[in-house]
Amino acid sequence: MPGLRRGGTGRWWLVALLVGAWGCSGTEGPGNADAGVVDAGVDPGPDELPCDVKAVVAEHCASCHTTPLKGNAPLALLARSDFQRSSPVHAQQSVGQRSLERMGNAAAPMPPESEPPLPDEARAVLTQWLEAGMPAGSCGSLPSGPAPTTCASDSFWSEASGTGARMAPGYACRSCHLQQSPNNAYFFMGTVFPSLHVADGCDPRLGSPSNVKVEILDAQGEVRLTLVPNEAGNFMLSLPGFRGQVGYAANGTCEAAFSNSTGLT
Repeated sequence: MPGLRRGGTGRWWLVALLVGAWGCSGTEGPGNADAGVVDAGVDPGPDELPCDVKAVVAEHCASCHTTPLKGNAPLALLARSDFQRSSPVHAQQSVGQRSLERMGNAAAPMPPESEPPLPDEARAVLTQWLEAGMPAGSCGSLPSGPAPTTCASDSFWSEASGTGARMAPGYACRSCHLQQSPNNAYFFMGTVFPSLHVADGCDPRLGSPSNVKVEILDAQGEVRLTLVPNEAGNFMLSLPGFRGQVGYAANGTCEAAFSNSTGLT
């Protein structure tokens, strides 16, 4: 059921990067030796980017040089240490020095020709930092991107599959129903997946009857309701008397990923 959050283990899981060494595409050019590679066993200093460098990397490089990698980028550039590492192509050089060379390489530019060019101001910020030896800053590193989604069954719901209790597993059920089918906007709605990072619409094939239970707790932690998901992982219950009350939470009896679309805490 559509835009849900997932997370956690045990009970229930309630449910980016520089104009780099190679970039989203392109070929390598020749490099120079002795380019500031940090020797093994030597403390490289704080693993934090300067604020202006971090902002440039986030805006102009993160679309490819992230985790997981995108656009054929060969490596992520999220932290200062990523630039200090030895280049996989030219071991005598750092990734940062290779990045500097690629920014000035007309034959194999970075960003590549398929991407918007780097504005002069942003280029100046990166160039100054790289030429200065990539000194530590105070703005930390860039976050990794979301983990890739999977679908073990390789079977997905689609609109052609029709509507009903097994429709759209993983999607934001209640928000969709409130807009398109208010009479079926059940107060408690959601999807249970057997693992983390399952793609929306994936059929988890839990089996019938499912051995998973969803417990609805009140503000004192007492179980008020117990729901059993169907084969598609979907659960739902309409209880008008509960409307307006707060402090409910979802709980479970086995490890699973819970897509929460009910507004429960």
